[in-house]
Amino acid sequence: MGLAGFRRALAVFGSGLILAAMSACGGGSGGGGGGGGIAIVPLTGSAPAAQPAPSPTGRVVTETVRAKATGISYVVEIFIPAAYDSSTDAFPSIYALDGDATNGLPNTRFGNLQNILLKRGTKALLIGIGGSARRQEDYNFPGAYAYHDFLTKDLIPFIESKYRTDPKKRMLTGLSTSGNLAATALFLEAPDNLVFSYFISIEAAFWQQKAQNYELEQKMFDALAGRPLPVTLILAHCASNCNQVDVKEMYQRMAARGYAGLTLIETEFSATHVGTDVLAFEDAMVRLLN
Repeated sequence: MGLAGFRRALAVFGSGLILAAMSACGGGSGGGGGGGGIAIVPLTGSAPAAQPAPSPTGRVVTETVRAKATGISYVVEIFIPAAYDSSTDAFPSIYALDGDATNGLPNTRFGNLQNILLKRGTKALLIGIGGSARRQEDYNFPGAYAYHDFLTKDLIPFIESKYRTDPKKRMLTGLSTSGNLAATALFLEAPDNLVFSYFISIEAAFWQQKAQNYELEQKMFDALAGRPLPVTLILAHCASNCNQVDVKEMYQRMAARGYAGLTLIETEFSATHVGTDVLAFEDAMVRLLN
């Protein structure tokens, strides 16, 4: 080969190396790929961009839902497991209060609960409700009345107009201050307007409004007048140095009532106040959905 031919060959070889290096950098919006092969970088903009493969674990959709009564809008994250898209079944729905709260952890509460569902392969929709900056106003009374209306009259109809969910398997869960509403929502709904079938209250800060909480529970008891209460209430707490005293007190109060039809469960975990959340939620999923 002459000198001119050698230079032409070297130029072609060098161009190939540059294209291979560009494709190996992982830039762009491919979303996870891998596989080890070298992608071909198109030389013009005419070729359609490659679409990421569907996730084998599921997807997250973000919505904004407005409370009609107050005008406040809430960002809502919805985890849809992969099994949902490959079936026609109606799935349980889990409404998670404090969805955008990190509570000092690297991930949000929504992200932590989503990871539990993924770990267990639980076939349920998780609806993480943002707005934790308003947690004292929304999860305690009197603001909890309007917030509960938002859940039942605005958010649930919105979700169920777009996704296949089983109305008999609606769940509500909260931690600490939101754990208050995850329990007291039952007092607001019984006996004749039960919206949720499962209430998962974790490390509830019942001490914040003890007198009002007990007054609402008394009203529910009187209104039932011995009629059955066909729901499940889980009251979870840590073992020490948390809200266990007030959670235990609420459990003992309700257990002494002897509510017909009520499945009342107390669970305890050797963890911190915040650390109890993921343990109690996973335990609830084992009991209720797996």
